[in-house]
Amino acid sequence: MKRLSFIFLVIFLTNSNLIFAQTGIPKAQAMFIYNFSRLIEWPPAYKTGSFVIGVFGTSNVANELDSYTLGKKVGAQNISIQRLKTVDEISKCHILFVPFGRTKQLTDILGKISSLSTLIITEKKGAIDSGSAINFVIVGDKLKFEFKPTNASKYGIKVSSRLQEMSYKSY
Repeated sequence: MKRLSFIFLVIFLTNSNLIFAQTGIPKAQAMFIYNFSRLIEWPPAYKTGSFVIGVFGTSNVANELDSYTLGKKVGAQNISIQRLKTVDEISKCHILFVPFGRTKQLTDILGKISSLSTLIITEKKGAIDSGSAINFVIVGDKLKFEFKPTNASKYGIKVSSRLQEMSYKSY
């Protein structure tokens, strides 16, 4: 009986660490995304109305962004978190987060935003080479990000050199 209890305890502790890891990463990503917004300058047409952060597909990042940005602003703009289920729903947004499972649609997404000033953020290895400006990576046990400034500047977005300095890797 003690052995069975021990096995149950090990399984529980292993799964609780997994649950913590799954909830901890989206929270950190939300904090990063908000802070990225403070180091980027969008064209004048994007400085009025709400500051829109789109989350494509299902991701815990949307809920964490709701919580983290509550009552905060980007400059003078209120923040609006939009959950987008299809590429067709994507419209003018300042930042678009594309989670791991939806990165396969990155080509379609880039086609949809080609005339917009949208910063694309992903979390899949190689997505930076496919058009993402910022890509989250796990290094050791820490969340970091890769950065490719040309993937932001081609959409009329000016990025602070500080963002490049803070990145784990810049291309």
